[in-house]
Amino acid sequence: MAGLIFMTMDNLHSYMPIDIDPDGLQILIDAGFVWDSRLLAFQRRRSIIEYGFLRAQRLVVNSTLSRDERVGQLQRLRILIKSLD
Repeated sequence: MAGLIFMTMDNLHSYMPIDIDPDGLQILIDAGFVWDSRLLAFQRRRSIIEYGFLRAQRLVVNSTLSRDERVGQLQRLRILIKSLD
């Protein structure tokens, strides 16, 4: 598993992987997702986006995605989040 970093979000303390793509992380936060260290996933109401899914989509730091591929993956993440609304 990737390294973990201690983060504070809205006065909640939890450990979150440090290799999540910063733009992908911002998209999740802006959409109201909160990291759940017990699930190893971002959660909003009943919707869950697992860390493993983000890794499989190569939405992690130092992935081998080209700039265009990364933009495409971030757009797919936005579309996924909209479909969960």
